Amino acid sequence: MSTADGRSANATGSANSLWPAIAVALFGMGIAAYAFYAPPPRGEMAVVFAPGTSAKTAYLAILAAGGRFVAPTRLDNIAVAYAEDERFGDRIRSLGGLFTLAAHGLCEPANPTESHT
Repeated sequence: MSTADGRSANATGSANSLWPAIAVALFGMGIAAYAFYAPPPRGEMAVVFAPGTSAKTAYLAILAAGGRFVAPTRLDNIAVAYAEDERFGDRIRSLGGLFTLAAHGLCEPANPTESHT
């Protein structure tokens, strides 16, 4: 049996049967990404600010939220902070931070003395 465009009905059914597997794979990758970048309740974490936020503004927001500035990162709008308590994430969001992430990968502190030789 053929469809109007010449494909067999069985081939169309086979392609449609892949969608549940694709959905499960994407869901699993999302869970893995969340687990990798989930911020700790306190301690060292990356604070993501809106693009274009100056380092000075990020520094002052971290201090005002009760955290300690640790270091800048490779990305200008992300700074690494040390949170003394679990409420830091809420306070930094009220002061302009978009969200917090674990401080590793792209969000780890930049090391300006690292040599690439």
